[in-house]
Amino acid sequence: MRVLESLATMAVAFMSSHTQTPTVQWTPFTYTSLAGESLAADSGRVAVPERHGQGGGTIQLAVLRIRSTAAKPGAPIIYLAGGPGGSGTAGMRGDLFATVDALRSVSDVILYDQRGTGLTQPSLVVRGTIGIPMDQSVSGAGAKESAVARARAAAEEVRGRGIDLTAYNTVENADDLDLIRQALGVEKFILWGHSYGSHLGLAYIRRHGTHVERAILGGINGLDQRRRLPADGDVLLTRIDSIVRQTPKLRTVMPDFLGATRRVLAKLAAAPVRVRVDSAEVLVGKEEVQLLIALASGELSFITALPLMIGELDAGRYDLVARQVRDVIKARPIGTAMTYPMDMSSGVSLARARRIAGQEANAILGNSINFPFDQPEYQQAWGVRVLPDEFRAPVVSDLPTLFISGTLDGRTSLGDAAEVRRHFRNGTNVVVDGAAHNPYALTTSLRDIMLRFARGERVGDARLPVPVELRGPDELALTAELRRIAATEGATAVSARLREMGSPGSPNYLTSYVVGNAALGLVRNDRKPEEALALLRTGVELFPRNSFLFTRLAEVHASRGENDLAIAAYRRALEADPFNRVAAVQLQKLGAAP
Repeated sequence: MRVLESLATMAVAFMSSHTQTPTVQWTPFTYTSLAGESLAADSGRVAVPERHGQGGGTIQLAVLRIRSTAAKPGAPIIYLAGGPGGSGTAGMRGDLFATVDALRSVSDVILYDQRGTGLTQPSLVVRGTIGIPMDQSVSGAGAKESAVARARAAAEEVRGRGIDLTAYNTVENADDLDLIRQALGVEKFILWGHSYGSHLGLAYIRRHGTHVERAILGGINGLDQRRRLPADGDVLLTRIDSIVRQTPKLRTVMPDFLGATRRVLAKLAAAPVRVRVDSAEVLVGKEEVQLLIALASGELSFITALPLMIGELDAGRYDLVARQVRDVIKARPIGTAMTYPMDMSSGVSLARARRIAGQEANAILGNSINFPFDQPEYQQAWGVRVLPDEFRAPVVSDLPTLFISGTLDGRTSLGDAAEVRRHFRNGTNVVVDGAAHNPYALTTSLRDIMLRFARGERVGDARLPVPVELRGPDELALTAELRRIAATEGATAVSARLREMGSPGSPNYLTSYVVGNAALGLVRNDRKPEEALALLRTGVELFPRNSFLFTRLAEVHASRGENDLAIAAYRRALEADPFNRVAAVQLQKLGAAP
């Protein structure tokens, strides 16, 4: 990865003392997205003290500058990544790339790796998993003891590198950001924080708010909101249930999503199951499913798959969910040690702790959303020092601030966002109806609002709808049927059967996922490209606004040397979804304009 190579060899600008203004020396390089798009950028480092206002070690923050295309750039936009633990410099390589590309028409966009993350030095990365045994319940004493022991060992390993973990808190993190501002040589900047980045942004606004021109906060997490409310999980599952009920054919095959979820959890509470996943035996019980939903419900791909997953569990088929339990929970990497003290040091007020305790017993997911950070033994293992009560007080501000939330976000809720927003007298509320935790690559309307806001234009509250296609409990059976027909009866037969599945009178809940997964299986596993092509041609007739299917169709055409047909399909894919940067890059490679 060229960005990693450049940052590894970039010039380092050191402060000669903690009292001098920091500087940064820039090294030009080309930043490339996962899709293959490139932007002119600069890399550099800003040195900050491990503890502000004290002696001790130095942290070298990795910083990127995406150069503005404006003739007269405005105040720079500084992006604060989430997590805590996410890399700002690597984070824009995916869904954020198009938004950053658009925002540079206003000003430079600055991305950086917070202390303990990404390419910032020293690294706090620890090898291994969080320590929950595959064959034990996450709620069992053995699993808890194992996780605490793993945390204690990880903390000791990091301290052995000469790192003070108690310096990894949001106050120190906010003061780092102000030194970046000083290194940039600007009096004011536009703050853009997402998820934990919004938490960090709020701390910065309290401590250094005079240096913020305006702020964009997405996936809002207030200073007393690191511990989430269990009832918010019920709100999310109820919204999914509402979408199911409003989708006639899905409602036919899954009449009661909420009821099925409760039924599955009750069954697994009474009788957990052990499932062989590759070489491991994975225990799947009520607590595992609750925790899986809580941890993964920030991802739209996971949210849309929930009816399928619950349907599989309700039918007594556990393989699909067991694999996710292994990957998301029990094989979860410990990652950067920064995550744990940075999160837990923000603490929780007595009032919010009481709300959590009052909701836990009746919430469908219990208090899994806060596992394991709410456990005193886990905090002690990391040696966490909780910040004082004043840190968690509401931030009151006149700062022009754009608040962005998604209705299907299982990590940060609309309710929490409203609590933060009511203390901002110049706040604007944008809700993306159908978005999960990352709303930035779902609708160009949000990008346009962000651009106008960054330019200083007045924007009003907005609710932006995006389509949501849930995956049904019959998806795997329908996919298998199409592949079987393709293998045994050929292209004409499989196209005909797909049309039957998609007809108004069919009892089947047909989605684009069925078509796409069947076609993928035909190409990769069954070696049936002709049948896959026939299936995709019919699929785009049934789903004429589905960017994913047009992309798959284009790929099949390109593999056959049918470049004109591939170009036409990629253009349809990009028309359906302007954020489909894979289609845009492939069009360029084929010598065609998007």
